[in-house]
Amino acid sequence: MTASRRGSLLPHFLATLYGLAIVYASLQPFVNWMAPVPGAPYFLFAPWPPRWVRYDLVINVSAYLPFGFFVGLIPRWRGPSRQLVWGIGTGALLSLAMESLQMYLPTRDANVADLVFNTTGSAIGALLAVAFARSPKAGVALASARERWFLPGAAGDIGLALLAIWLAVQANPAIPLFAAMYDSAARPAAEPATADVAATIVESAQSAFQLLGVGLFIALLMRERRHVTGAVLLLIGAAAIIKGVAATMLLSPAAGEHWVTPGVALGVAAGLILLALAIQLPRSVQVTLATIALLSSLLTTVFAPDLVFARAPLGLFNGPYGHLLNFNGLTHTVLLFWPAAASTFLFVLAGRPDWGEQG
Repeated sequence: MTASRRGSLLPHFLATLYGLAIVYASLQPFVNWMAPVPGAPYFLFAPWPPRWVRYDLVINVSAYLPFGFFVGLIPRWRGPSRQLVWGIGTGALLSLAMESLQMYLPTRDANVADLVFNTTGSAIGALLAVAFARSPKAGVALASARERWFLPGAAGDIGLALLAIWLAVQANPAIPLFAAMYDSAARPAAEPATADVAATIVESAQSAFQLLGVGLFIALLMRERRHVTGAVLLLIGAAAIIKGVAATMLLSPAAGEHWVTPGVALGVAAGLILLALAIQLPRSVQVTLATIALLSSLLTTVFAPDLVFARAPLGLFNGPYGHLLNFNGLTHTVLLFWPAAASTFLFVLAGRPDWGEQG
């Protein structure tokens, strides 16, 4: 099958990145592995019915639904039956592998109910992929917009996949772009006013660097400069909506009312001003500025390591402790590695001879 017939590789990249995220969330913290208790049955043969709660149903189905959707889109030229088999089968096998490995993690609970819920989520996602693939108007419109606005080929697909991952982790209201929570109990009792000023400066700097770096990243993926402003505003608006909905659903009422701090608001305003100036510069300069901004958003944690390593106090959240711990660990890990991955991608992209001539 030729490349033109296969079409975009974006579903492949999204399925791979999302699958890796599932593996990380399922097996972290990757320590204290030990063999199951002698005589313990394999989780598939545990006493029936398995133990589960409604929250597990919602979380496990929701977690695997996007994976089933992305995987189901991969063989879209082979018919709906193969799309369904591919999406459901891959999700079921991944869940089976994760549950089997969790038997060796004392902090995890291998449960056949989780396997059923995960497979159900994959099936729903695969069904949505089939429905999308069978809708000519939706497919043509999306493919047309993708080719008209963004860089073509595998390079553009990788960039969009990285952008989608960044947007997805914004569902954690305790990490930048728009929110950065500090554990006040971890701050020194002495000189609280000084500590607050320092925290505000660090929050502002990180939010500004993050917005400038991500804004330039999407600007460098665009074919034409005239589309940059709209794309950046759309991305920021989507991130703000995702963060606001997540804050309403995941945070306790008291924390949800103050999830945007003054430092973050100041940083976002400064980042927007810098971004408006930077998008007028040559692309080679934008690559350098984007890299500096993204890596600087990490370096600011040197002055406030609790921003990343202390995690947001789980007491601010409204939900089961175990799921929140996994959610925080996954999103913070992505927050740490994404700037390096995005910077590497931009420098590889800038090395293409014809890249700077587009748009």
